[in-house]
Amino acid sequence: MAEMPSHRNYRIGIVLATYNCDRTHFAAQITSIKTQDFQNWICLISDDGSTPDIQAFIPQLIAGDARFVYYAQPYTLGSYHNFEYGLNYFKQDDKITHIAFSDQDDVWRSDKLTRLLAALESRGALLAHSDLTLIDGQDRVLYPSVWQYEKRHPEQLTSKRLLLRNTVTGCTMMIHRCLISEALPFPKQAISGGWYHDHWLALVAAHQGNIAHIREPLVHYRQHDQNVVGAQKAAGTLRQEISTWIAKKGKLGLRSYRVHRDLSTAFFQRFYPASNRAQLNPFADRNINFGWPILQLGIQSALAGYGSQGITLRLLVNKIMFDIGKLKDIFSRSLLGMDTK
Repeated sequence: MAEMPSHRNYRIGIVLATYNCDRTHFAAQITSIKTQDFQNWICLISDDGSTPDIQAFIPQLIAGDARFVYYAQPYTLGSYHNFEYGLNYFKQDDKITHIAFSDQDDVWRSDKLTRLLAALESRGALLAHSDLTLIDGQDRVLYPSVWQYEKRHPEQLTSKRLLLRNTVTGCTMMIHRCLISEALPFPKQAISGGWYHDHWLALVAAHQGNIAHIREPLVHYRQHDQNVVGAQKAAGTLRQEISTWIAKKGKLGLRSYRVHRDLSTAFFQRFYPASNRAQLNPFADRNINFGWPILQLGIQSALAGYGSQGITLRLLVNKIMFDIGKLKDIFSRSLLGMDTK
């Protein structure tokens, strides 16, 4: 059992992003935050354009507890930038030593903050995260371990393997304050909802230092139709990807490749010199390589036990399709050039 960190030495900022929350589930989340055995925290509730009745309900629920701060965004940011707003908010408070992230309808175990903080400090990590228990809207346990359910092996992650698959869930995550300046500003997304705050923060943390993994559920993660991102059985495996492909009757778009390409490009632009970005980035699309660097990364990930073979196959096929399209464009331009002579 982790030793209780001193309340005097640490102060945790909690970013809780809301949007049209279920009142009952939200109240349960607030209660689970209030009953943490680590009590030196402040929670920013940033609402992203909920209906007026919800915007009236939230301040009423937290009234009387000065540790909760409520802010209604003047216009919709989306989940990704709403969490970014929370990081910027706590960046201004030099008493905050660590940041935790909360969804609006989960339930935290009472020792969640204690365990994450202890893992961060004892292991010298920049980010700590844990497993989750999957529950439904009536608090019934659907699966005791999301890591097992999705066949996650986060202990084997590296920054490059994270480019294939994110295995860090935001509502289980705590970061050290020093990571804020490295992560901000969040890179802009060409495709709305392409990637999420936890994926970006995990990439930055893995690149800049260590990530501490707690293979024990510290959060009851609620699965329902309104999840921005939900758990998926055997996510990223070959069987799951092939089943999805069959369900789509063999139709494959290029969105998945573009999302991975854009995230990878943003990561390498932030942390690597321009002289060698293209050589190191497995998703760089300047050269027509039919996904060979993606295949290499997938093989390395599989050999390391990180998994992601199914994701590798999907992205490899996407890149082949993308490069074939580029070749067709080059060939068409070449023919047009010949015709004009």
